[in-house]
Amino acid sequence: MKKLVAFFILILLYGCFSYDRKWEVFKTDKDFVEFWRLPSPDSSMVLLNYGIDQGAFGYGHAGTAILRLNDTLNNLRLFTLSNSYDRLTWLDNKTISAKFDTIPYVRSGEHPNFKDTAVNGVKVKVSSYDYIEPNSEREIEHRDTSPDGKYELVAYRYINDVHNLNFIHVSVIPTGGRIPKYGNYLIADVHSDYVLNGKWDNDNTLIFYSNNLYSDMVQYYLVHNRPDIKYKVVNDDKNYSSKYLWIKQSSK
Repeated sequence: MKKLVAFFILILLYGCFSYDRKWEVFKTDKDFVEFWRLPSPDSSMVLLNYGIDQGAFGYGHAGTAILRLNDTLNNLRLFTLSNSYDRLTWLDNKTISAKFDTIPYVRSGEHPNFKDTAVNGVKVKVSSYDYIEPNSEREIEHRDTSPDGKYELVAYRYINDVHNLNFIHVSVIPTGGRIPKYGNYLIADVHSDYVLNGKWDNDNTLIFYSNNLYSDMVQYYLVHNRPDIKYKVVNDDKNYSSKYLWIKQSSK
């Protein structure tokens, strides 16, 4: 059942469409849904964020189109930006800023190749973000040395301000070694830390604690080229049932 729930979560996250739906999207389509719009400074163009009503599956995200006023009756797909972009804003009447989240690529070990482009006569200046602001402070939630003394488990997050607790990074480093900017074993996301505590087992493997809601999701947040150290996830609803952030406490 939990795997089925996770499958539907992924459907909603990536905005999948029914396989038999036509490719074209028009504002006049019965299943068209407008989420938001942002006009250019002179109001001659608009950023239009839209989706598709999938009925029982909710709303599927389609993208954001850059439109002239007379484009609103055309196929929106022709003017739609990559779904990898967000934090869209107008810089001037012919230029927008589009950013992409670099954290999924850090996890996967892939190298994104997004470049400045143009859509519908508008320049798109592309840059990345990683949720770590220039003035962020790194706060270590947990640090623990392996039984053989060779490695340390370090869980940390970046504090952007007192009201913004960023998600957890988990690294395994040589004892006394440098903590990398990004977790080299696991990197969570803005929805949850997924692993809520952790420690070394007696055989120098890792134990991560989670709960019924998140334990099956941990596998999706592991770093692809992580250190070659085995782990297991313990589903502990007694201690973590209502939690979604790593619990700052000593190892169990």
